[in-house]
Amino acid sequence: MPADPKRVVADLLELRALTSEPVEGGAPQTVCGRPSDEPPLGSARLAWTEPWMRAREWFVSTFDGIPVEINTDPAGNLWVTLPGARPDRVVVGSHLDSVPNGGWLDGALGVLAGAEILRGLHRDGVELPVSFSVVDWADEEGARFGRSLFGSGAVSGTLDVEAVRNLVDNGGRHLGEVVAEHGVELETALTAGDAVSSIVSSAELHIEQGPLLEAADLAIAALHGILGVERRLIRLKGQACHAGATPIPMRRDPTVAASRMAIEIRELGLQHDAFTTVGVWRVHPSVPTAVNSRTEFSVDMRHLSRDTLDALVTGLEELVGRIAGEENVEAEIDVLWSIDPIAFEPDLIEFAADAVETRSGTRQIMPSGPMHDSAEMALAGIPTVMMFVQSLNGLSHTHIEDTREDHLEQAVAAFDDLVRKMIPWSAGRAT
Repeated sequence: MPADPKRVVADLLELRALTSEPVEGGAPQTVCGRPSDEPPLGSARLAWTEPWMRAREWFVSTFDGIPVEINTDPAGNLWVTLPGARPDRVVVGSHLDSVPNGGWLDGALGVLAGAEILRGLHRDGVELPVSFSVVDWADEEGARFGRSLFGSGAVSGTLDVEAVRNLVDNGGRHLGEVVAEHGVELETALTAGDAVSSIVSSAELHIEQGPLLEAADLAIAALHGILGVERRLIRLKGQACHAGATPIPMRRDPTVAASRMAIEIRELGLQHDAFTTVGVWRVHPSVPTAVNSRTEFSVDMRHLSRDTLDALVTGLEELVGRIAGEENVEAEIDVLWSIDPIAFEPDLIEFAADAVETRSGTRQIMPSGPMHDSAEMALAGIPTVMMFVQSLNGLSHTHIEDTREDHLEQAVAAFDDLVRKMIPWSAGRAT
């Protein structure tokens, strides 16, 4: 029996009610494309917190009465598996964690759609040729410590344990300490990669998080890959001094240097038709009567071409060095994260495009700008594909994130079609 798209929407709304909190001063929002009468609500499922754990407990409860195997791996990823004739498995899923005051669909759609597809396969009442797993990847967002794709990165082997051990959240707590409270020991986290040997294929359904589908008046799309990312932290050091005693020409102001750099980073992105973003912004001592002594900011750069990413890195290094010299401040550039552009499996792209065309009448294939756990699956050598559904106003990572109900249902139906093509394809590869 096919997956029930209406059940997925109902589950998403239940999860929203269970794990959201009021957004003070938040803009009015829509839910399923309809105006909401309730106060603005944002997702509170920050990874490694109580609301995130509550979401996971609720998620597990949705499989009551179904003969599934449930386990959490050494990296904190939550797996729900419906056994088939072989232990080789098709994996679908996404992430339940969110950014603070985030949306109700980001990540959760892919996990709950996968759960309903599993229930539908169980309702079929026939033995699957391969097993089928739904996974909730741990800490996809990286919103708390800055390292995205923690759980899936541990499975693929790209997670640098020593590099993340002492990452600090805004409360001064270290990543290693926090994850240990949730049963994750960094010394053994990479053993989660043992799962790779059993995964034959992988798929993920996600909201677009951008404006392209809405601008084209399209509901859903297949993806052919994901943009590569180069992320840096720029540290600038100048000299603190009295705001009323030191003339501007005599200052060594790192915040002025950082501001000039931010403008040129935007221009760098425009020159290369790329995405460049200044996100984190910290100053010290951050008082009205003093010139700052230190400023640091993050830079996120994305493109589908490795050569263009390399040019962006070179351009960033040049402008930081030049402006730092002109403003007489010291500059350091730390690598936060680097991942190559990802190409998905051609056969699975065709299956996804077929499903999109069948359900929507339009064969749409596009890349993803945002990073997803599917990137780590592809990097691990697993045949992988993704599908997108339209985001209203192109917005995500905000409490006003939303998607029309009929588009959500169409996306779930198309994703179910995709999975039912993937299973026999994967069984053939497994044998």
